[in-house]
Amino acid sequence: MTTRDELAPKTRLLVMDILRSLGIDVSKWADMKGGATRAASNPKYCYNWSFLQPGEFVVACLWYESLKQRSGELYYEINRGKWTKPRTEPGTGSSNKRANDFDQHLWLAYSEALPLRVIFVDGPQSDGISPSRVNARRLDDTPWGITEYNLATGRCVMVRGAAPLPVKISAEDLEFSGFEGAERSRFVIHRRREGAMRRAKINEALSKTGKLVCEVPKCGFDFEARYGSLGKGYAQVHHLTPLHRAPPEGRKVALSDLAIVCANCHAMIHAGGECREISLLIK
Repeated sequence: MTTRDELAPKTRLLVMDILRSLGIDVSKWADMKGGATRAASNPKYCYNWSFLQPGEFVVACLWYESLKQRSGELYYEINRGKWTKPRTEPGTGSSNKRANDFDQHLWLAYSEALPLRVIFVDGPQSDGISPSRVNARRLDDTPWGITEYNLATGRCVMVRGAAPLPVKISAEDLEFSGFEGAERSRFVIHRRREGAMRRAKINEALSKTGKLVCEVPKCGFDFEARYGSLGKGYAQVHHLTPLHRAPPEGRKVALSDLAIVCANCHAMIHAGGECREISLLIK
């Protein structure tokens, strides 16, 4: 069993090197004066508090000082509400953006059931006058999962080794309302198993076009184009064949059986418990 002390950062690893070890493309970091020799200190990236590998995982920089342990469980708790009011003092624009991105990345990890990779940082934190300073960093080799995310209170709980919760059943999963009893349980299990397929579909779209655009004819909505960094990496995935038509033992799903859709089209596809053809959705 890993103890809290074992996760204490001892060396000052570079953020860029840690991200590269996770398979994240950091080639853009060299796009600055000084080029590759100074890429690791590119202020556009190196000071960020979180990073997104779309459809796969989120990386979060967390202060080791706030890491907690109880009954053998290592966990981290933050109050997202602290970022609801942007700082107004001079020079805090970058800080506000980092806080907003951090907030959105955690929400994406929770709502899309993505694993969380944690970089623990240690050093003096900002007192409101002097900026924070990182003296040491380390990547936790064990993925984390967000087990609680309360929109009302802003409370977010992350647990080491916890599996991401199944995809939340919400407005984007209206088919769920048509299941009862054992069928409902089977549907939830089915959703959990298909999480990897949903992420693979997003990765496929990104690799082909570099963006996530709604595939409903005559729509073409792009979350990133509309919302900027807030919408980067976000899209919903629709089953072209309704889940309730699957046999009791389940069915194999190929990427061609899925479609990238926006939230509005997804809701309209399933409005009234239906599963409409995407080619006929928009007149």
